[in-house]
Amino acid sequence: MLEIGAIILRAWEKEDLKKVYGWENDFDTMLYSRGAPHQVRSYEETLERYQEDMKNEKRKNYMVVLKDTNEPIGTAVIRLNDWGGVKRGNIGTYLDKRYWNRGLGKLVTLALLEIAFHFMNLEKCEACSIEYNKRAHKVLEYCGFKRYGVERKSVFVMGKKWDWYCFDILREEYLKIREELIGKILKEQAEEYLQKTKI
Repeated sequence: MLEIGAIILRAWEKEDLKKVYGWENDFDTMLYSRGAPHQVRSYEETLERYQEDMKNEKRKNYMVVLKDTNEPIGTAVIRLNDWGGVKRGNIGTYLDKRYWNRGLGKLVTLALLEIAFHFMNLEKCEACSIEYNKRAHKVLEYCGFKRYGVERKSVFVMGKKWDWYCFDILREEYLKIREELIGKILKEQAEEYLQKTKI
């Protein structure tokens, strides 16, 4: 579990699955989450994936919860791998559309970077997003990611082929901007968080 700013990232629980099922069958949410919004999941499929993920040590699923109300508002994930001998994580997130445009995407991304680099000691984080998801690209770049590649015309959505944008950030790059980024996102809560995570 990580408490940071207005949110908590905690493990999924079985009772969260109805929320996840609702989000993953909402057209707008999935349009800006995956590259294939028409691929809906039944509740049984959601339950099966949860049971598989519970056994998968390479996939760390988090529920994003508002600290003040304990309300789940989205999900986040770090998919671990060490391809080429470099420990890395591919991160992803989506939020309930009622909470879009509130700066929470930056906060969740910061939380994932903190888990990846400050707690898991990974060497690199990656994230991918469909071409039209400009908000996601801005959030990633704000948090220090650099776009390193494009898979051209590789995702088919809404009758059109779109590019798939790939971003990454190295551990040393994050550590260089960590305190400044925490200050920009957490504002008056930054110092308390930095003290809490300092040994």
